[in-house]
Amino acid sequence: MNRTYLWVITGIIIIVLAFVFHIPGFYIFLGIVLILLARTFNPFRLSVEKIPEGFIEKQFNTGAVTLNYVEGPKNGPSLLFIPGQMEFWQGYNLVLPYFSKKYHVFVVDVRGHGKSTFTPGKYSYNLIGEDLKLFLEQVIKERTIVSGLSSGGILSLWLAANAPECVLTAIIEDPPYFSSIYPRIKEEKYMYYLFKTAIETLGNGRRDIRSFFARQGIPLKDKENLLLMPSFIASYRSISLALNKKIRPHKKYDLLNARFDQRAGLKFISEYDVDFSKATIDGRLTEGFDPEETLKKIQCPVLLIHAYWSRHKTWGLIGALDDDDVEKIRSGLKDLKVVRVDAIHDVHLAKPKIFIKVISEYLDNLMGLRNKLTPSGIQEQQMNNFLMIQ
Repeated sequence: MNRTYLWVITGIIIIVLAFVFHIPGFYIFLGIVLILLARTFNPFRLSVEKIPEGFIEKQFNTGAVTLNYVEGPKNGPSLLFIPGQMEFWQGYNLVLPYFSKKYHVFVVDVRGHGKSTFTPGKYSYNLIGEDLKLFLEQVIKERTIVSGLSSGGILSLWLAANAPECVLTAIIEDPPYFSSIYPRIKEEKYMYYLFKTAIETLGNGRRDIRSFFARQGIPLKDKENLLLMPSFIASYRSISLALNKKIRPHKKYDLLNARFDQRAGLKFISEYDVDFSKATIDGRLTEGFDPEETLKKIQCPVLLIHAYWSRHKTWGLIGALDDDDVEKIRSGLKDLKVVRVDAIHDVHLAKPKIFIKVISEYLDNLMGLRNKLTPSGIQEQQMNNFLMIQ
């Protein structure tokens, strides 16, 4: 049963018992406090900092930067997850136990994120792509299923185009493939606003968490102004984080009564290099990167997971890519499967069950086709050649 339902049922039972047995208000209050404490200090609650069972955290020096990553047990073909901007390997914590049963899983923090090297002034898809190409060649050392979220999805396509001998298939999770490319990103007002907010509240040597949340908002239909997060909620999150850091420095992001994705998000915005976001809106990230030419070079199969999107007359694209963007990607690729999902941008973090289902079905079909069409005795190189032309 869903944990949310369990807590709701528990709350209803407490209320009923309070009325039936005329329990004093003080004891009701005390009970609520104990329940919240149990949720916070529950030893079975997944911590943001926890490394999944069977995984090891490691580092790889490319010669230019050090990449931090986690590696799981060797239980099948290699599968590399590339987190998006403002996300580290911990963002995949909810899905790693499942995929590690059938695959040899890696999750790498790209430069400027987590424990990987920060390189202010040196963030571009070409630079980061070269980092990851070396990672595939020198760490994984075999053809790999490459899956990335958002900018990680763009990097997955970069690898498929520029390191085809290393990539078995590319899975792109809601990538802003054309929408975030400079100069179009300046036209997508909502996307630009979100990055600008991160730069102004988290950059310049300070992390103003309260201001960051206070400026988060959603566009409403036929309204020019955003519906901003209430100030008391922004203050609560900021104060809770500061207090938790003092009380439990070893679990400083595991806040009271917050979902895993919310707690992980606090870690991400607190520990990434904000210059990465600056590079996104000033054009440095996409400098020298040609999205159309990249698609033309890709020979391997690609799965596109397309999350919720809409268009607002004032704020433009709400989401990562619209249907026109999807069609442009389709027209540039030889083998593309598109799956639309009822979820927001970071599907693996917000809706892990949907993410697992979509990728599992895709990979099962892909591997089934590989096994069916590859008779015993054919060399691995022949299998690789076959998959590269599909």
